[in-house]
Amino acid sequence: MIEIKNLTKSFGDKKITRGLDLKINNNDFLAIIGRSGEGKSVLLKQIIGLIKPDAGEIIIDGQNISELTKIELQEVYKKCGYVFQFAALLDSLNVFENIGITLLENDYPPDQVMPEVIKRLKSVGLSEDVLYKYPAELSGGMKKRVGLARTLMLSPQILIYDEPTTGLDPITVKLIHELIKKTHEDLNATTIVISHDIEIFKYAKTVAMLHEGKIIYTGPTENIWDCQNPYIYQFIRGLEEGPITKVY
Repeated sequence: MIEIKNLTKSFGDKKITRGLDLKINNNDFLAIIGRSGEGKSVLLKQIIGLIKPDAGEIIIDGQNISELTKIELQEVYKKCGYVFQFAALLDSLNVFENIGITLLENDYPPDQVMPEVIKRLKSVGLSEDVLYKYPAELSGGMKKRVGLARTLMLSPQILIYDEPTTGLDPITVKLIHELIKKTHEDLNATTIVISHDIEIFKYAKTVAMLHEGKIIYTGPTENIWDCQNPYIYQFIRGLEEGPITKVY
């Protein structure tokens, strides 16, 4: 579904991605992990075209997006849904308007949009009671769910989540992870989750580790615990950097 080849991106003198390679199979559930500041969000934004890479290729469903016209790009990105780290809801719009915004802006009548909005609300575990609430009236977990419901309006084939559990309590983190997994299974979508929370290992099929601008590990999630790369070994166990002492 997605293949990234020799991706390079810098901001001024700061190099973010340094010849990064990554292949994401169709219908996979991939967790991309790494420490804060490694450039995980920048990588995602390059994949969906919010940030243009300096060099390299991003191939989505067989098409190199750097070679496409704006109209062709729009068709590719219709396949993609992006859930922002802090939901990115519009404060001046209520939940109904936030979720249905794409259809409403294309002149669909509200009475036609409403059933679709309610359907997506139910799919993320929210009731019609929140339809006319504004973002300021929602908890952090509810905002994340509304953001996901908005993304699901166009039934994307690729779902991308940027740090979906940031700032949430442990119970809500579990609920969000379970919702991501359920959505992945219901849509049979290719799912990519950026995270520094290793709890995602309980849900993802594949994990990729980003370090110093490159992917240093890709493989089945259960196998990462056997990886002997010192950086990975320390990261997933929450150990400080330095000499490794294994405890059995």
